[in-house]
Amino acid sequence: MEQQVKVWGVRGSMPQPGPAYLQYGGHTACISLEREGELAVLDAGSGLSCLAKELEGKALRRLDLFLSHPHFDHMMGLFTFPLLHDPGMELHLYGGTGLQKDLETLIDPPYWPVGMRDCEARLFYHELRPGEQFRMGSFHGTVAAGNHPGGSLVCRLEADGKSLVYTLDCETDEAMFARLTEFSRGADLIVWDASYTRADKRPGWGHSTWEEGIALRRAAGAGRVLMSHYSPDYTDPFLQEQELEAQRADRTCIFAREGMVLDL
Repeated sequence: MEQQVKVWGVRGSMPQPGPAYLQYGGHTACISLEREGELAVLDAGSGLSCLAKELEGKALRRLDLFLSHPHFDHMMGLFTFPLLHDPGMELHLYGGTGLQKDLETLIDPPYWPVGMRDCEARLFYHELRPGEQFRMGSFHGTVAAGNHPGGSLVCRLEADGKSLVYTLDCETDEAMFARLTEFSRGADLIVWDASYTRADKRPGWGHSTWEEGIALRRAAGAGRVLMSHYSPDYTDPFLQEQELEAQRADRTCIFAREGMVLDL
């Protein structure tokens, strides 16, 4: 069956509007995976607002949303997500332990006028531990621990012999690289944290580089690698330069742009 990956947000830390960010986009992390009318969403950054507009008028009655960790740039799209207030919607939320408490604390007065407990949609929380397997609709999922301040989860989704590995907000070191290599073995697509370049990586900040993403794709024997979660400091001209350099190193490397659609 056909599966499509769509990019709705590509930034880390904060949205970045302005004329220097139009080509790649300024929204924070959000990617969807669609299969036969079924929708799995990876992270709820501000890009989720673009997905919400795409869904207007569609007869979607279930949505599955994986949240890699509770940092604000990966959650901010939920504040105004209209499907939370659709009484006909079944919304499944997947994340680490404490997910429900984190969301009910973040999205609640006095920080926001309408809380998660006020939502009209039917909410189902699935709190996952590293190494756990789960079902995300018809996708078979597996999660592993990332390397990020406060913790994060990376996940692998599989269906119909196709697989996607999602590894945003994860810093590589020797041990983490070895674990990710096994976790990503033979994947069709790795969505990679390309927050930095090798020249300006910030150790301990919980992020990686596009150079490390290419190395991982090769080590894991994966099909392609999709770079995302760019630093908000990286303008379109800078990312164009990095993309050209990366593609000279590995033709399977893709730099994510908002609105991009890929067949898995």
